[in-house]
Amino acid sequence: MRADLRLFAMTEDTVLSQRISQHLNIPMSKLIRKKLSNTETVIEIQESVRGKDVFIIFSSHKDFNNSILDLLMIVEAMNNASVAQITIVFPSFPYARYDTSTKQARCPIARLVADMLGSVSPNRVLTMDLHSPQVQGYFDVPVDNISAEPAFCKFIKENRLKEAVLVTPNPQGTKRVANFSELMGMKFAIVHISGYESSEYETRRGASQLEGCDTSHDISIVGDVQGKDCVIYDDIADACVLLTKAASFLKRNGAKRIFCIATHGLFSEEGIRECIHSDIDSFVVTDTIDQSQNLSVYENLRTVDVSMIFAEAIRRIHYKEPLLPLFTMDDYYS
Repeated sequence: MRADLRLFAMTEDTVLSQRISQHLNIPMSKLIRKKLSNTETVIEIQESVRGKDVFIIFSSHKDFNNSILDLLMIVEAMNNASVAQITIVFPSFPYARYDTSTKQARCPIARLVADMLGSVSPNRVLTMDLHSPQVQGYFDVPVDNISAEPAFCKFIKENRLKEAVLVTPNPQGTKRVANFSELMGMKFAIVHISGYESSEYETRRGASQLEGCDTSHDISIVGDVQGKDCVIYDDIADACVLLTKAASFLKRNGAKRIFCIATHGLFSEEGIRECIHSDIDSFVVTDTIDQSQNLSVYENLRTVDVSMIFAEAIRRIHYKEPLLPLFTMDDYYS
């Protein structure tokens, strides 16, 4: 790797950041964030970035709002230090679910995040499995939205699940599951819960509505799952009521084992409890969000590593190579 690449992390102790650094064979550059007594933050870049190609990994999950402000200050400081190019890496993009005005969010918060980032003029944004691809249009700079599918492909092959049925827990996810099923050569099914908007599925408000759902009347399925293993596929797991309702319904319709795969495991406390007492035999998420605490309480939770995908994306951006090969199933994790 060329000497003009610098890798920074908002939280250096995350496993994902460390693995990306190892794959690239580049040590993490030093960055200090000091909190003053009045809660203001002071940013100190510990090495020269003049003329460098800088990548900043934003892995702060538990304190998005304050961390985003810190990120703006870091990018501005680097611009003032005459950096050549800045790419912000969001393993999980904050507020990605709020891409339009809803009853809960009267404005598209994802657009506000994009506008804030645009105010400090990064050159590029790299993220994975945006909840809604239209978020890319909120930015005035290129947004590379890479996929976790190669890692899930490896999981499915290793667990001999190619004869299983891929399932989307809501019709809005049909395109995602249909594309993945075509790449994997698997059949897919659709679970539909009538009367509930997809924007509310993975929130506490939507979850409370689902609690009273009559499975014989309100839930239907398109596709055959009788006597087959099922793999429920979604991009975000948070409250998880929708996912566990779908798993229960699949079991009632004769499904054998129930697996669930999701890119971003946000997992509220209620979500973990839902999963522990559900019919899901194995829940698999990527390491875009640290799962160390959840792994200690939920024995059926597993993680798959996507650091190689991010490392290769960073390498390709640095050398101005196309990212399309990252979407080819057999090129990585084969």
